[in-house]
Amino acid sequence: MDDKELEELSKITYQKFYDKNEIIFLEGEVGDAIYLILDGLIKVFRTVESGREKTLALLGQWDFFGEMALLDKSVRSASIQAIKTSQLLVIDREKFNNLLLKFPQISLKIIVTLSNRLREANNQIKALTFKSVKERLHLVLLDLADRYGEESKDGIVITKKITHQELANLVGTTRETITKLLNELIEGGLIIVKKRYLILIDE
Repeated sequence: MDDKELEELSKITYQKFYDKNEIIFLEGEVGDAIYLILDGLIKVFRTVESGREKTLALLGQWDFFGEMALLDKSVRSASIQAIKTSQLLVIDREKFNNLLLKFPQISLKIIVTLSNRLREANNQIKALTFKSVKERLHLVLLDLADRYGEESKDGIVITKKITHQELANLVGTTRETITKLLNELIEGGLIIVKKRYLILIDE
């Protein structure tokens, strides 16, 4: 956004804080606000009939969520949980719609983001259909490194602490399988773990 858009945005937002593991909203609820992440880590997930969760995405600083239910006036398509203590900016539906009317170029920027997310969803479907669990784990680690990675003397540090269960939900497998595969990667010299941070050391 440019300065004028940001100034207008600052007039209509308010802050909310969420504790670790706190649910922000659930799939099927009526959507009445859009959220922008100032700090923290947010999980987007769906729950199948068996009760098992599938994590669709992990979102960090400057990502936004909740826009779909506002744009198509439907219910929430997924559940949202703060997996780390998180600070969010919130915009209510009416104010959000007025912002888009005043600055229609923001709609185009949102469309670009939604297109990227659709492409990522298609890649997830393709990976679940055609790739092994090990290959899917590699893709998830590379994506996390791309989004949250920082260079260090040891390699690329994924700056968000991701549990084995959270990785399993992203990959679409069990925690036990993820633990086994991570140990194989550690033994193979491809990753190391320091203070619960994953470090990718193979380019």
